[in-house]
Amino acid sequence: MAFRKPVVQPEFADLKGTLAQSRNELGNATYQTIQEIIERLTRFRGITIDQIADKLDEVAADARYANKFASFITREDETSVLPNSIQLLAGTGITLDYSVANQLTISATGGAGAYYDAPLTDGDVDETDLIFADGECVIVQVPNIP
Repeated sequence: MAFRKPVVQPEFADLKGTLAQSRNELGNATYQTIQEIIERLTRFRGITIDQIADKLDEVAADARYANKFASFITREDETSVLPNSIQLLAGTGITLDYSVANQLTISATGGAGAYYDAPLTDGDVDETDLIFADGECVIVQVPNIP
C-alpha cells in the first residue's frame, strides 16, 4: 500500500504568487476575478475552521454527546442516553444536597438509622429467653456498624 499524506485544509496563499506571475497574460478582468476567488476561499477556509472548532466545543460540553461506553454517576436516571450510568440515591440517614450549582453535598444525619432496637436476651442461641423488668421486655439500642 502506498504512503498517503494526511488530508489537511488547502492553503490558497501560494496561488497568489503564481497568479501575479501570469498577470500580463491573463488580462485585468480575469486577474481580478481569480484574485477575488482566492481571497474568498481563504476567508471561507478561516470561517469554516472557526465554526468547526465552535461545534467541537459545543459537543464536548453537551452530555448527549458523551462517550456512551464510559461510566457515569448521575442525579437522574440517564440510562436511555448513557447506558452505563448509575443513578445516585440517598440511603437511610443520608441526604443529598444539590442546591449549589455543579456541587453535590452528602450529609449523614447520624441519628435516624444509627442504631436499631433489640430485645435483651440471655445470649443462648438455641433456647433464647427474653429478659424482663417489671413485667416488660428490656429493649437495648444496638449501633449499626457499617
